Amino acid sequence: MLLRTLVLFTMIFIAGCDETEVRFTPSAECEQGIIKLIDTADTSIDAAVYSISNDNIVNALYRAHNRGVKLRILTDRLQASGKYSKVPEMYKSGLNVKVNTANKIEHNKFAVFDGAKVVTGSYNWTTSATKSNSENCLFILQKSDSVADYQDRFNELWQKNSYVKSDKWLKKRLEKQFQE
Repeated sequence: MLLRTLVLFTMIFIAGCDETEVRFTPSAECEQGIIKLIDTADTSIDAAVYSISNDNIVNALYRAHNRGVKLRILTDRLQASGKYSKVPEMYKSGLNVKVNTANKIEHNKFAVFDGAKVVTGSYNWTTSATKSNSENCLFILQKSDSVADYQDRFNELWQKNSYVKSDKWLKKRLEKQFQE
């Protein structure tokens, strides 16, 4: 009974907070919400995302880069080598991308926008996540301790993954792509 009351209270609290939004797929809601945050970011976007192959999200990242937003994108090495991955293209185009070299898998799926907003959840930045998969995303739209925790975690992951190892891997991947 106590557990049920606590769960109900938590659901009512989250639903009643204007600073959070929950979205589910298959639908374009997660994709559109992420693009909106990218398009409205003023200074920085820090993303730790397992898989990146969604053209719409990647195009929004290019727009942000072109308007001078500081990007830091950390992704999984194995996923970055996938047939549909946009990571090699993003790296080649000059976006600030690192592949994970510190942990076995970079399985996070979160991004921090201007140090003030976060998107997190199971949603991968892929077309399949939007159109076919059952996934979720939670938007935290107001600066809070939770946003600061995500920023701290991203900074820690970014620091642990070296440019030297990441660049070496990405250059090797680009060479292999060119040969295919």
